[in-house]
Amino acid sequence: MCDLKKCKNVIIDMNNFNFNGLAETSFTNNGPQYLRPYDIYEVNLTKIEKSTLKGKDGTEYGVVTLEFKGCGDNTGVYNHNLFIPNKDSDFERRVNETSGVHYPSAFEQFQFTLMQLTQVINPAGAKKIIENASKLKSLDQFIDLIVKALTGKNDVKFFLKLVGRNQNGSVYSTIPNACVLSKDATADTKPSAINFVSLDKNLLAFTNYEMTQMKSYKNAKPTNMEAKSTDSNSSEETIDLDDIDLG
Repeated sequence: MCDLKKCKNVIIDMNNFNFNGLAETSFTNNGPQYLRPYDIYEVNLTKIEKSTLKGKDGTEYGVVTLEFKGCGDNTGVYNHNLFIPNKDSDFERRVNETSGVHYPSAFEQFQFTLMQLTQVINPAGAKKIIENASKLKSLDQFIDLIVKALTGKNDVKFFLKLVGRNQNGSVYSTIPNACVLSKDATADTKPSAINFVSLDKNLLAFTNYEMTQMKSYKNAKPTNMEAKSTDSNSSEETIDLDDIDLG
């Protein structure tokens, strides 16, 4: 190794060293850490809002932004952008031609995700939304009721299950599917709920497939846990949402 005092290729001007900024500088990051994939956390829902994201081409996409924060000693944060369905394909179910497995539509996953959250965090509000379902004339109205029901409920503690999604070789935390269809499902078959949030931790569990993915993730090198999201929405409002008391 080169001796800095003797190495001819290194020139050091001792008059340029200035350490006056040490007192005003933090050399560690004390900000919130992100909740890692493949675990179950006790959390609060600290934010829910309808928002937009801008894609690389400048197109704006509608999302419902969710922020979860860990309770007690667990100070981690998980942010999720739930894409708002707006294309015809978002309302269509898929069938795997090889396995024959049926998949709920993006709209069904969207609906189950928000309603499961609401039933766990504000069951009285969820009941009112169900009772007023026939009055809803647009997706925006449904979203506005969900946001109204969950806003201000950040003192409710519950358990959140996170899995992982692989993007370009990096694994990011994500919310698992909230519903599933049976293999012999028909057009009239309703999806069945899969718990990703619950007041009882024992009601949350990882599938065999998720356990395999968990093992693979934990045996891999650490990755960056921050995530990016995009998608889109549109709708109109035709009823007075202020008349519905969600508790």
